[in-house]
Amino acid sequence: MFEAVCKNTIVPLILRLCLAAVFIFHGWQLVGGEGHQWGSAWANSKNPNPPPQAAQLAVSWGELVGGIALALGFLTRLAALGIIVIMAGAIATVHWKNGFDLQKGGYEYNVALITMCLALVLTGGGMLAVDRLFWRRRVPPGAATP
Repeated sequence: MFEAVCKNTIVPLILRLCLAAVFIFHGWQLVGGEGHQWGSAWANSKNPNPPPQAAQLAVSWGELVGGIALALGFLTRLAALGIIVIMAGAIATVHWKNGFDLQKGGYEYNVALITMCLALVLTGGGMLAVDRLFWRRRVPPGAATP
């Protein structure tokens, strides 16, 4: 019983809340940072060839909204998948050239975040997620309940 509760409730909740904290914090920095123009100009000062403004908006708001969705457990699989895409893009455009080592600006941290998000894509948000309100398994009338 305890193992089932841990696997179906506690583990997804911990994953969701930890990832949410990371992405809400980082997304808010990109959206609300000084001179970031609500997420459309955060890369301009750091990069001589910044990504297009639309990409900057998608990344910054994707991290913030994705983090909030993970915190609530709302559209958990979709939110986690969106964050995987953002992190894969960060690896491809920023971190790959620096190698794996985080201390050298590499993609080590991004891989850890992708792995945690992949776990949520595969398992869902768990029993304490808003998703459960919308996608409960329904038992047909007259069917035996487990």
